[in-house]
Amino acid sequence: MIAPNRPVDIAMHANHLDKQTVRNLWIQEVSEIANRYPNSPEPWYLTLSGAEGLDIQLLIDRGLISLTEVNSIVEKDQRKIVAIERSNNAVLELQKKFIGLQIKQMDFKNLIRGDGLISFPNGDDREVCRARVVNLDLNSPFNGLNQNRNIVFPVVEWIKKLCRIHSIEPRMDWTLCLTLQGEIRWPLEVSGWIKKFLNENIQHEQVFSESCKEFLGEDLFNIVNQREHLDFNILNPENQQNILMIIVPKIIASFAYGEGWMVQTEKSLRYGGGDRAPMVSWIVKFTWDDSAGAAPHALYSLALSQIFSGLGVITTDGIINPL
Repeated sequence: MIAPNRPVDIAMHANHLDKQTVRNLWIQEVSEIANRYPNSPEPWYLTLSGAEGLDIQLLIDRGLISLTEVNSIVEKDQRKIVAIERSNNAVLELQKKFIGLQIKQMDFKNLIRGDGLISFPNGDDREVCRARVVNLDLNSPFNGLNQNRNIVFPVVEWIKKLCRIHSIEPRMDWTLCLTLQGEIRWPLEVSGWIKKFLNENIQHEQVFSESCKEFLGEDLFNIVNQREHLDFNILNPENQQNILMIIVPKIIASFAYGEGWMVQTEKSLRYGGGDRAPMVSWIVKFTWDDSAGAAPHALYSLALSQIFSGLGVITTDGIINPL
């Protein structure tokens, strides 16, 4: 069950069929937004596109973004997509390939003004963060840190900030596309926190408990539920992915309902592994609910049950098989 540490090459995923399937799911979300809000003053899509901009090219190929006769993005569409890229070389590549593309030359952490909930982006950076589809295609695992005896997940702090930014009047429903490495590298204290966090709902939410047992399998479910101390790092790669597929949307749901958002995990997918880096990808929809404060537990229970409706594995030929 021990998963050895090894270097991961995220770039190798770019043109594989499973990654193409994930990319097509992103574009489907943008297409829905384009149909519903053709003249939205807010960007349709905020993306960490990388130098190749493969998702941006798909938007052009699908006719969602138009080009002029000289192959630059037409002026009316230039605000609809925003790319985040800190590398000078990558920015130059994007500028050459997509003339007129709006690019913020920074990393996402700087755009969102760090991990804490004290400083928030303002001005144009805030408007960019209010994109209706935010795609965090990250080249990193789901890191957890012990900060002053509090367990903190930096990417979760970013999502909290995005929730608050989208709740500024006029409030906007939005979609998060999130992709992370599927390897768990938590310190023991983070593993302990995760185990307690999972067990809380396993013990008190029957539907969640039964769904967890069916998805994880009886052996892994019993390990999570019964073993006093559990180091998630020692699980085999597939089990690590499976744990992340549940725990990440559960953490998101645990804070979002308190912020006024109804959360629906539309897709929770794993792919890769073997001689390639294991990956996990989610599509999570946030819908503002004015009644959230009146029945918060019911809203949270609903969000937990929906985690299991979109579980799947993407095969190497790009097919999504439900789990």
